[in-house]
Amino acid sequence: MERQHRVMLVSGIISAVLGLLAGFWGGRLAAVPPLAAPAVMRAEHFQLVDPAGKVRGRLGVDPLGVARLVLLGGDPTGPRVRLAAYPQGNATLELGDDQGQSAVEIQATPQGSRNISFYSAGKLCLELAVQPNGAPAVGLYDQGNRLITLGVTPQGDAQLLFYGASHKTALEAISKKNGDRSLNIMGKDGTPRLVLGLKNDRKAALGLFDRRGKTRVALMDEPSLIFLRQGRLVRILP
Repeated sequence: MERQHRVMLVSGIISAVLGLLAGFWGGRLAAVPPLAAPAVMRAEHFQLVDPAGKVRGRLGVDPLGVARLVLLGGDPTGPRVRLAAYPQGNATLELGDDQGQSAVEIQATPQGSRNISFYSAGKLCLELAVQPNGAPAVGLYDQGNRLITLGVTPQGDAQLLFYGASHKTALEAISKKNGDRSLNIMGKDGTPRLVLGLKNDRKAALGLFDRRGKTRVALMDEPSLIFLRQGRLVRILP
């Protein structure tokens, strides 16, 4: 009888302890608030600092509404990366060299033009471009001065241009899809002085021009040699 009473007493104590623990943990769980949705952080300017507290980057929107990201190197030479998005839809990415000058620049406009420019010592030396009409072009420069352009005309024909000291076209070579070929040599002002052409892979022609661009001599493969003066016919040789 005594043993049975002892067993009942122990069982009662265990039940009481379990009930107390259940109530305690139930209250703790009920007190934990549900997980909140992630907060949205809003600001017009952020700074990125290294472990020493030195500013290494900036992210913000300027008064003109341009969103900019600037990343700095460990030295004081200037920004190494510049990323900008303009309200008009333009976007630019600029990479700097260890001298603080532009090394590579990428541009895109909502009109459809795309440009990648390469610099040496801060001077433009190579440019890859896609015009709004989809025509590609490659430009070679010396100390920022344009020397050669290889591209495609709006009609889809291959074109090679050389430039003189006056930045005018000095030589132009065109190869058309219909078979026409032409080589044009210009004066300092860009006026044609000599033209060598091939018409539809059949007829060849050579033209000489004065400084005003007027034809002086035309040699055709008919054969014919034509002389002109101030645009007027002077003589024809068969």
